[in-house]
Amino acid sequence: MRPAPDGSWCVIGAGPSGLTALKNLLAAGIPAECLEREAAPGGNWNFGAATSRVFASTRLVSSKSLTAYLDHPMPREWPAYPDHRQCLHYLRSYVRRFGLAPHIVTGTAVERVEPAGPPGAGWLVHVAGGPPRPCAGVVVASGHNHVPRLPDVPGRFSGTLVHAADYKSPSVPVDVAGARVLVVGGGNSGCDIAVEVSRHAARTVHSTRRGYYVVPREILGRPADLRGERLLRMGLPAWLRRAVSLRMIDRTIGLPARHGLPAPDHRLWETHPIVNSELYARIDSGAIEPAGDVVRFAGDTVEFAGGRRAAFDVVICATGYRTVHPFIDARLLGADAPDGLPRLCLNLLHRTRDDLAVVGLIQPDSGQWGLTDLQSRLVARMALAARRAPQAAAWLYAERQRPPRSPPIRYVSSPRHALEVEHFSYRRDLERLIAGMDRRIRRARA
Repeated sequence: MRPAPDGSWCVIGAGPSGLTALKNLLAAGIPAECLEREAAPGGNWNFGAATSRVFASTRLVSSKSLTAYLDHPMPREWPAYPDHRQCLHYLRSYVRRFGLAPHIVTGTAVERVEPAGPPGAGWLVHVAGGPPRPCAGVVVASGHNHVPRLPDVPGRFSGTLVHAADYKSPSVPVDVAGARVLVVGGGNSGCDIAVEVSRHAARTVHSTRRGYYVVPREILGRPADLRGERLLRMGLPAWLRRAVSLRMIDRTIGLPARHGLPAPDHRLWETHPIVNSELYARIDSGAIEPAGDVVRFAGDTVEFAGGRRAAFDVVICATGYRTVHPFIDARLLGADAPDGLPRLCLNLLHRTRDDLAVVGLIQPDSGQWGLTDLQSRLVARMALAARRAPQAAAWLYAERQRPPRSPPIRYVSSPRHALEVEHFSYRRDLERLIAGMDRRIRRARA
């Protein structure tokens, strides 16, 4: 059952991360197949699939320029923030462009991944209804938005309580027209849902644990993240970039205090950015009522921090997800704490094994797919070096043992930020390792 030394790698998941992992392994000459449990590629962007978490009005919150794969730009004629239909079309065009379809096995659910023997012996991937698949290496690219995280609130709510994972529209899974609706959660999903629901509900209250900065989609006619990218490329210190950005935000949609909202208890960028150009207008018009943290349910009544109470028909919890990979023992991913989070180099590479990686286990403050492209390029070089360039493999092994450097941004301590990375410095770290591997692999071939 052990794979040959030059055996195939297995990529788990054909969403944005799995597709670029597959493409980059194949481009490096590493045989690979991708296992996808749904009927077609697309992952989270395959709207209507059981595992999709997007809703009917979902569109990117990062610009297409900073989201796209490095070698597959999105069409120029598309809007700056494509919707989920365009994103799915883009992912499938990536499959066609790089000839990935023959290497993707759909309708195949992975049930268990285990070592085939001691390190170096490869892996066994167990799938539903089929024999174990031996492989030389594994890339876990199944995403981390599968298991909803519900708030730990005492009491019981007697109305309809749903998680944003199941929210698809103001009428699915529950019709909010004329209802009293509470949306819990200050992230992008929570803000988007609150805005959308407020156009249909009789009353919409938006509960957040703290005050947040909100960034408009566009500043002076350009996507806000491209404005921020320019400041990063100029090499300005963080305090100056923060001052410039706050001024631009204030002149565009205003800072929280202008809308009667509490001042954030953190500095700009110390929480995952909320990108929304409509939230403040809905609050100013009275269509959305801000509220503090939820502290208790009692029948149809919800109590908020500070003692305020109100009755609701529907509660929608946009409170994030638990990071789990149920088909693999968390200890194999380096998990060594009660939270069960993998402890990986750059949230990507196993510290000691050259045959295991998790692509996409990040939440960047900008677009993700270009970063997962770089992640996958590094994984492909790790796999190639393990076979043909031992000095390159040894160098990368040593790099993986280094303690992580202090991040340029100190994020608020919360489950929401467990996977947060500052995209600009993270990208430079990946590019440095890729360049170092390329030099050493070239020497091995000389």
